[in-house]
Amino acid sequence: MYAVTRQNYWVDGTCVVEVAIGGLDYTNPDALTPKYEGEMKEYRDPRKAVEVAISICKEWRKEVGKRIIKVAIGDTCGCTMPFEGISFKAARRWAIDEYKRLTAQQNTKES
Repeated sequence: MYAVTRQNYWVDGTCVVEVAIGGLDYTNPDALTPKYEGEMKEYRDPRKAVEVAISICKEWRKEVGKRIIKVAIGDTCGCTMPFEGISFKAARRWAIDEYKRLTAQQNTKES
């Protein structure tokens, strides 16, 4: 599962739209209240999660002006661990690679 949340990291106030690998239990604790379509939801397909995150990121940027907001992808392992923001292009590339990895694992299990 992949959870999408907006985050305002306590460390330095960095704002990101986070895609947490593992679902809602693996998001960072600084999630903001859901405001945009698709927030605080879990997705089975990493490509869908990233597209939702990008859409939220674009909307959030419009609302706050020129403030830097990026998409960030990671896994907290149940702890607090801010993720590093990446470009939309890099996020989409990660999602495609992650999907291929999941598909390969599924095919291996079925063999």
